[in-house]
Amino acid sequence: MNEDPAIRRAVRRTVGIAALKRIRRIVDADNALEADKRRWARRFGIAFALAAALVLAWMLIR
Repeated sequence: MNEDPAIRRAVRRTVGIAALKRIRRIVDADNALEADKRRWARRFGIAFALAAALVLAWMLIR
């Protein structure tokens, strides 16, 4: 391996930048997954509340 400090510094910088970009992609993917989970939880909550309201209305009318 080359012992030139400038080359070693440049290599470390390049590797560091690549690692940070990879971490950023992982974090972005995780954030998108969490947002999708929140969306589905909200949809299921609304569907459950609507179903409960319909059952209650059916019981009161009968």
